[in-house]
Amino acid sequence: MLSDEEIRRNMTDLVSGWEVKDGMIIKSFQFPSFMNAIEFVNEIAKLAERVDHHPIITVNWKTVKLSLKSFDVKAITNRDITLAKEIEKVVTKEY
Repeated sequence: MLSDEEIRRNMTDLVSGWEVKDGMIIKSFQFPSFMNAIEFVNEIAKLAERVDHHPIITVNWKTVKLSLKSFDVKAITNRDITLAKEIEKVVTKEY
């Protein structure tokens, strides 16, 4: 588990748009179409399976919201920060 200070410090390493809300790291991503959003979700699902750490994924037409929290300890951990950084790498792909 990370302290509030550790979370704030680690958040500065992330691309802008991530926020801490309700005990989770959250970010919404906008895409040009619904199918682009779904392609992104599929990439995130593959990544999550590979690292065995799964975000909450909400799809609303062309918007994908990702919420990260380590549910086993009910807190934000290094796994969440690491996954957020990996998600940002996926976002740089063109959809």
